[in-house]
Amino acid sequence: MKENVHNNGKGNGGDSGHPNQITLNIRYQSETVQVTINKNASINALLEQAIHATQNNSVDKDRLQLKLGGTVLELKNKVNDYAIEDGTTLVLSLTAGGGGNYCFK
Repeated sequence: MKENVHNNGKGNGGDSGHPNQITLNIRYQSETVQVTINKNASINALLEQAIHATQNNSVDKDRLQLKLGGTVLELKNKVNDYAIEDGTTLVLSLTAGGGGNYCFK
């Protein structure tokens, strides 16, 4: 399967001249986009950038999550709390559940 990669135009962490900046690949469905963020930023800020970069604005932020391998990244943590380096690929996905309230009789 061919993967489409788009750059958000903010440059590459290694070439940006900012030592704390890293460029990450964010995969959502069959698309992959790149976002550049400070290693000290919150996962919440990274999630907001990922939503914007993937043009996923129609989905509530509360219904989306970022994963590194099989680990769901906690919004309260920072990027540097995880083994995330320049070029790491994270997966943006819908959270499990969240299908609404059902009444069974």
